[in-house]
Amino acid sequence: MTTQRAGELVSENMRTLYLWSLHKTSDPYKAEDLCSDIILAVLKSAPNLKCDDAFFGFVWKVAANTYKQYLRKISKSETAELDEETADQADFEDDLEEKERENILRRELAFLSEKYRICTVAYYYERMPIRDIAEKYGLTTQTVKFNLFQSRKILKEGIAMERQFGEKSFNPQPFKFRYIFNGDYNNAFDNLVTRKLPGQILLSAYYEPMTVEQLSVELGIASVYLEDELDTLLRYNFIKQQGKKYQTCIPIFTKDYNEDILNALNEKYPSRVKAFVDAAREKLPEIRKIGFDGADKFSDNILLWDIFAFAVMSGTQQTDGGAKFRPMYRVGGKDVTGICYGIEDKNLESSRDYGTICYAGSGTAANQKATWILFWAAYDRERFVNGFDFGREEPNIKGNYPIFTEEQRNQLLYGILGEEFNALKEMMTEIGKLATETLKDRSPDCAAEVIDYHCPHIVMWNLMGWYGGAAVKTGALEPAGEDEYPGFLGFKD
Repeated sequence: MTTQRAGELVSENMRTLYLWSLHKTSDPYKAEDLCSDIILAVLKSAPNLKCDDAFFGFVWKVAANTYKQYLRKISKSETAELDEETADQADFEDDLEEKERENILRRELAFLSEKYRICTVAYYYERMPIRDIAEKYGLTTQTVKFNLFQSRKILKEGIAMERQFGEKSFNPQPFKFRYIFNGDYNNAFDNLVTRKLPGQILLSAYYEPMTVEQLSVELGIASVYLEDELDTLLRYNFIKQQGKKYQTCIPIFTKDYNEDILNALNEKYPSRVKAFVDAAREKLPEIRKIGFDGADKFSDNILLWDIFAFAVMSGTQQTDGGAKFRPMYRVGGKDVTGICYGIEDKNLESSRDYGTICYAGSGTAANQKATWILFWAAYDRERFVNGFDFGREEPNIKGNYPIFTEEQRNQLLYGILGEEFNALKEMMTEIGKLATETLKDRSPDCAAEVIDYHCPHIVMWNLMGWYGGAAVKTGALEPAGEDEYPGFLGFKD
């Protein structure tokens, strides 16, 4: 092998050599020195190699020898009083190597699946006879022997590997569960969806099924702890087992999906949003004549926000197709059914432009929260008409929204704006189909069944914020001021 070729291969593996050196020295500066020594030794000896295939084994042999020389070098630069009990340099090096081997062995034991791990730990660490192991775990002696044989093989392969933990081991990705269920409340389920680890497992095993060992490396968590989490996710139908591998089986609104659907909507539909608002603006004088409470109180912009938000909510209710609930868990011998899906980072809910809580494009906390309340307040008429009190941090907005009777509401949507509302619903039906197909394209086959079960319902409600963002970006509506409360429409019998 030429020195030039050796240099190319070294350059390709420079990071790996440095990380190995850093692991050995635990000091960035010392790691640089050791890594440099290894590279020089490799380049010096490379001409002795006859083929590229032997290069990597050669590199790690050179690295091990260079590390020994490095230990001798640093030991000579440090002085200390010795007594008769102190080990010599050779013992010191052997001790370090022994500790290194033990650390690697423990690392690989952490990645073993349960059936291999329990037999290995019992036999080698607890010194249990094979017969006792079989009796303790309800196995045959032949199975115990086979598991020990397999574990030795797996450990040997693992020890020879360089493990690189995935990014989620130190930098978990933002992930939120979204769910609706009917039935008895379950504290265990609530605990599951509020912890970080379940979401990271689902993200890791979303596009490709993964073994326990692969998940352990990706998340930097020992198999013994991961297995319990997987059992829980299996119990709640969030993940499926395929042989030795696991794959997420609920849809996740990923960053890719989010980007694709918003780009598609922005390319095709903003002009139709503007058309609805512009038509409503032209008909505002007629709308005000309906005589609803507050008809002469609000500016055109705020009243249009209220009407548009109500039309969007009503249109979504009438075109989302509903969502079929499926069994999620059992309480007291009864199935609890519901909907569950995940939302990844940069999702529709947290977007400044398109998030549901930012429907009105307002930057104030009060307006964001007030806008969000629109989407559930219409179901609670008594509380809606009596006004809201958000508590100490939010103002009471009683009287800051128009109130319609049921007859006036029907006159608004099905009379004055009947044609425009039908056009809005046609657009929503298209958007629901587009969002559903986009989600399918960005989801594994394992989640397809659930997507058919829950969509277009869940994709449409997660896209509600887009309508408000589109209205602002097209100039159809202006963001509300700090003392204004857009997106409200109250009803009374």
